[in-house]
Amino acid sequence: MNEIGEKLQEARKAKGYTLDDLQQMTKIQKRYLIAIEEGNYNVMPGKFYARAFIKQYADTVGLNGDQLLEEYTDTVPHTHDEEYVEKVSSSQTRSGNKTGNELLTKVRDYLPTLIILLVVIVIAVAIYFAFIKTNQATTESMITKSTESVVVSSAVSEPEKTSESESKESAASEEKEEKQTVSVVSSTGSQTTYAVEGATTNNVITLNAEGGDSWVSVEADGVMLDQALLTNGDAMNADIPADTEQVNIVVGNAAVTVVKLNDKKVDYAPEAANAVTQKIEFQFKKTE
Repeated sequence: MNEIGEKLQEARKAKGYTLDDLQQMTKIQKRYLIAIEEGNYNVMPGKFYARAFIKQYADTVGLNGDQLLEEYTDTVPHTHDEEYVEKVSSSQTRSGNKTGNELLTKVRDYLPTLIILLVVIVIAVAIYFAFIKTNQATTESMITKSTESVVVSSAVSEPEKTSESESKESAASEEKEEKQTVSVVSSTGSQTTYAVEGATTNNVITLNAEGGDSWVSVEADGVMLDQALLTNGDAMNADIPADTEQVNIVVGNAAVTVVKLNDKKVDYAPEAANAVTQKIEFQFKKTE
């Protein structure tokens, strides 16, 4: 066990928390909590998450996460260690651009020939369709002149009727579309409770990572629906079961995580502006 792990473990025991308690509070898997205490960062999903999990662990047991990371900066992973991968990727991109330039040069050399060929094809197609049209007109004229009787046929048309079932469906759809409102009930900075009034079925929670990485989880009435490590640009959708009364969300990096309810963005409470970890509770109020 390393120094930072011992310090975190002592703080956890001083609070009277077990690893299972800490897993429930932070939503960080128990095996990652054990790895933090043992200093085994290789099992982590990435350097960013190692630092984020250590900070969240420290904040939960009453320590200052930022100060702890600064104090043990030589022993915890650094995200800038991955710069070599970015340089290799940049080198490959320049190689790809060189190949693209050579291809563009060849296309320019053959462009006049391709244009001439295209014009010839267009003229040939136009002549073909003009010939077909002329033959059809001649044939129709000959048939008209040789016919002595004209047969008139009429199709029985039914009057347009408005579908009764469609009208009912439209009315039902309009009734089903209830205006849904979301309002802040209370906020302590790291935890915010929202009241949701309106439709109580077909609700969807969407969590987007924009500008960074974030760990997220969604529970409905105490049942875990989904949890994931979102990289920049990823999104997680969680369908909320009908008649759900309470949804709990944990966001590991609130600054880069956008929360949406039914495709509508839910703004964090002002008190939560500087919170890295954000716990959100939606309380669904049933309509009479």
